[in-house]
Amino acid sequence: MMKKWGICLLVTGLFFGACKSDDDFNELPQDEQNQVDDLAILQYLEDHYFEPERGLIKKFDPENESDDNYPNLKSLGVKLGSGVWVVQRPGVTAEGPIANNNTQDSILISMHSFSFVASNDVNAGQRAYQLGYSVFESTINNQGTPKWDPSFYYRPITPEMEDNNVNLSHIVIEGFTEGIKHFPSTQTSGADLYNFQGAIIVPSRAAFGRDFVYTSSGMDNRSFRDRSFVFNFELHKVVPRN
Repeated sequence: MMKKWGICLLVTGLFFGACKSDDDFNELPQDEQNQVDDLAILQYLEDHYFEPERGLIKKFDPENESDDNYPNLKSLGVKLGSGVWVVQRPGVTAEGPIANNNTQDSILISMHSFSFVASNDVNAGQRAYQLGYSVFESTINNQGTPKWDPSFYYRPITPEMEDNNVNLSHIVIEGFTEGIKHFPSTQTSGADLYNFQGAIIVPSRAAFGRDFVYTSSGMDNRSFRDRSFVFNFELHKVVPRN
């Protein structure tokens, strides 16, 4: 991903603090991090499946044979040129409009998503995706209400943000906007319980990588540094943006 040099100049102090040597943060060279991301995603795809009732991603249980006949995510997935994986769940009716452009199309979505920092420095028996595994954003954990236009898909840029050289590339996860183009909407209202239609898995290089991100506390290039993302979702509606 391209560096936002304009932002770096605006936040010089933060930039120099973030530009310490890789050793200070135990960072891999970028090409090695990309390789570890790809390995971790493959392991994740092999280790998980869609549970049949609602399509929520579950991990295979080696001590329980009841999930042995479910196909793993890898067998259902397609890897795009960017490294993003799109995984469509069989049997879900989805024939509605597609979100081809996040600046022109507004979406209503139910989702459960999380992020991780892929690492090859794990304990015996651990997988490369299990470091820093944390929930990113979810509509199913609380009231279960679908969300219009989550910020990782689109956020209006205010005049104040423009004055600080903030644009959509500091907010939006490009790999998600790329992956969502492969999923027609289900044309449901979202009032009923979710029925997840698939997953999008985004390696860090197609997310925020090591670039600056606009957060509630301002510009930051540490919070989502080297984080890959998994989105498990149902795309209810796609409508023209007002």
